[in-house]
Amino acid sequence: MIHTFFLISDSMQGPHEKRLLNDLLTGYNVLERPVANESEPLLLSFGLTLQQIIDVEEKSQIITTNVWLNLQWVDVNLRWNASDYGGVADLRIPPWRIWKPDVLMYNSADEKFDGTYHTNVVVRNNGSCTYIPPGIFKSTCKIDITWFPFDDQRCKMKFEMPGTRNEIVYACCPEPYVDITFCIHIRRRTLYYGFNLIIPCVLISSMALLGFTLPPDSGEKLTLGTYFACIMVMVAFSVVMTVVVLNYHHRSSDTHEMPDCVRSLFLIWLPWILRMHPPPTKLKRKAIFGSKKELEIVRQRSSRSLLANVMDIDDSEDQATPATVRGCFDRELTAILRELRYITCRMKREDRVNDIIAEWKYAAVVVDRVCLILFSAFTVLSTCICLFSAPHLVA
Repeated sequence: MIHTFFLISDSMQGPHEKRLLNDLLTGYNVLERPVANESEPLLLSFGLTLQQIIDVEEKSQIITTNVWLNLQWVDVNLRWNASDYGGVADLRIPPWRIWKPDVLMYNSADEKFDGTYHTNVVVRNNGSCTYIPPGIFKSTCKIDITWFPFDDQRCKMKFEMPGTRNEIVYACCPEPYVDITFCIHIRRRTLYYGFNLIIPCVLISSMALLGFTLPPDSGEKLTLGTYFACIMVMVAFSVVMTVVVLNYHHRSSDTHEMPDCVRSLFLIWLPWILRMHPPPTKLKRKAIFGSKKELEIVRQRSSRSLLANVMDIDDSEDQATPATVRGCFDRELTAILRELRYITCRMKREDRVNDIIAEWKYAAVVVDRVCLILFSAFTVLSTCICLFSAPHLVA
């Protein structure tokens, strides 16, 4: 056997720290401003460290950031001589036990306003307090996308803290309000939009201009224009069909009920022509025993039990009415029967809703497959026609 021994040296810091906390917090008022003289101002140092820009919502004009705040001040009520308390030079105190400045972001878009995680305040023996809470802030940002995708934005985070003296006098109050404003300068990366938006548009425009550089007497000028027009029509129709496919895919039973003609076309005939296999249908809910013969046998064996009287609820709901059941059972069994009937109806309704959603999704897959075949055939056909219409294709 292997024995492990941990040697822990004796330390008197625990009792000294406990006594120090008791001496400091006894009679401490968290509402009192910690200054020696009420006429003296309390100097606060406020800083912000940006860790991450989580999201920029252009439509809502909201920026979400992960930041660390840094607040430092001096509390005259939290001073002590370290030699009197066994050399304890600093403490970690929860922020609700001592006075701390209220930091509020003016342009907050969060309903809670305060998105910080309250960490402990580090208090040193000279009275200096350091409070560094992390937080996720949602602030408003005026976004101008005039020069998209070459735009840059300046988002401000405005706090009620003294930093750069920005005094604002509101109409409601005569005294000035001092705030500090941090400006976040962000710039959009244009490489992604260059490859996916700018370069394709430039190529399409250059293809349109390329036709004017050919001589008027050449037959390829008309052929190039025809091919370019066919490609443009195909792209336009592909966008339209993509919208139709997405519309079919996101339909539900609450908004659309599939007509019989659409069901027969997209769920029967087109899948059969395209050799598509429909998704497996769910098994219908049956009674506990499948056949009628087995059901009669169980009824004979348990004629006085609850099972024999509720087994056929799923198959014949109208036969077991509350009046009929009340004549055979007491109120408890009637309530059970009513709840079972409600559960059965709800499960059938959920199955119906799921079946309708699955039908629309399968119809979207069928439309997508049809568009793939038609557009592929159209592309190959238009390319062959434009190429073989040239008089001297092969010299």
